[in-house]
Amino acid sequence: MSTPSTSQYESELDCALQAVHAASLLTKSVLRSLKNKVGAETKADDSPVTIADFAAQALLISALHAVYPQDRFIGEESADALRQNEPLADRVWQLVLRARDAKRDAKGGVQQSRDAADDFPASREEMFDLIDRGGKGEVTGQGRVWVMDPVDGTATFMQGQQYAVALCLLVDGVQQVGVVGCPNLAFDVHGPLGETRVHEDQVDETGYGVVLSAVKEQGTYVRSMQEYGLGEARRVDLTTLPAKPLTDLNFVEATIGKTSLSQAEHKAVAESLGATWPGTVVWSQQMKYIALALGATDVMVRIPKTKERYTYIWDHAGGHILFQEAGGKIADFDGEAIDFSRGRQIKGEANHGMVASLSGVFAQVDAAVKDVMARRDR
Repeated sequence: MSTPSTSQYESELDCALQAVHAASLLTKSVLRSLKNKVGAETKADDSPVTIADFAAQALLISALHAVYPQDRFIGEESADALRQNEPLADRVWQLVLRARDAKRDAKGGVQQSRDAADDFPASREEMFDLIDRGGKGEVTGQGRVWVMDPVDGTATFMQGQQYAVALCLLVDGVQQVGVVGCPNLAFDVHGPLGETRVHEDQVDETGYGVVLSAVKEQGTYVRSMQEYGLGEARRVDLTTLPAKPLTDLNFVEATIGKTSLSQAEHKAVAESLGATWPGTVVWSQQMKYIALALGATDVMVRIPKTKERYTYIWDHAGGHILFQEAGGKIADFDGEAIDFSRGRQIKGEANHGMVASLSGVFAQVDAAVKDVMARRDR
């Protein structure tokens, strides 16, 4: 086991870990209490949103805002639907109250010591306002901004499969701290790196999964999540893994549901390298980064069907830095770093497409992507 560095952003990392842990326990409690049959509303983009989304975002922002009141937030959810739906608002508020009571019970009914996750909304209106701090947030390129996805992979979350609670601190548009909780991921933090698979149905039924964290230039760490805290941190270093032949590369892909990515071209990239596609199927985008960071997969490509297709920042911030700090490489189709400074969507010419892979095979994967893309113009 390694000990994480305790230099710059130590306080932010600790606060983020506590907040994600609390939100992860909340979402897991929803699954267990409802036996994986989660009620949902429908958002404007037709994707399901559950009571867990709203409640987890409220917990994350409440904890962070109490410690860093000047920081800003970007979150997927706004409280508009709650203000217009009294029964839904009450269900979310009751869930927040249960999380608060569970936290107090864990401390014997008294506040033995204060941590970020002790801060809960004092009323339903305050909960609405906290959620809106994220849902109405727009700016990511200036100052300190916390980007979050309270439940990434809602469709599979509703089936009791893999999902993520993602949080990332941007400073002037650059990722500095990333924390991603994986409450359903069955992963042995003490086992050999790169040998454990990530699968939708490989679920931690009795525990609380794991959480990964990274600070820029300080490495990536994984911990088990337990009911009353976090396990010991283990350093994740993909550069220690033996080199793989191109034919053995494991491509991570989402092949369920509607997507605006060109999966036929993803398949063509893998096949041009002699690899099987898809190697691993995971719906949550943040869980794809987790699979990469843990060495369970080796390559992820994102080829949009058109240049006008933009992705949302909360699907990538956090998981992105985890893979990079673990030793992976990520770039757009022009070889440039992904720019997180452009607001709620990752837009701009500098953000067209994405290639993510182990550093040792990046050049070959990138060349295969460029070759496949060139065929579009023939």
